[in-house]
Amino acid sequence: MSTPSSSGSIAKKEELCDFRLPVRICTSKTKDNPNKKFKVCPNSLKPGKKCKYWEWIDEPVTGNLDLEQELEAVKEDVACLKKEVQELKNKAHSYRVEISCNII
Repeated sequence: MSTPSSSGSIAKKEELCDFRLPVRICTSKTKDNPNKKFKVCPNSLKPGKKCKYWEWIDEPVTGNLDLEQELEAVKEDVACLKKEVQELKNKAHSYRVEISCNII
């Protein structure tokens, strides 16, 4: 895995790395993660003792009405499917009971 090249700034919240230094927010310049933000120790690019603090920043999925509507539709589909599965389980159970009663 290649080390992301980056440009950085100090994080807005006072998040600290393992060396108790304010973390930097950087932007990946790699082909696999272009422009993806991450947090890192400010000493990570300096020679010498390295802190291993490093974390991707998950971008919030807000402000995109289409995605929000699609997410709500998926949630509704999941709820309907869960209900359907439960109904089928109940039906299968009633068939098992009916079959066992007919055998006896």
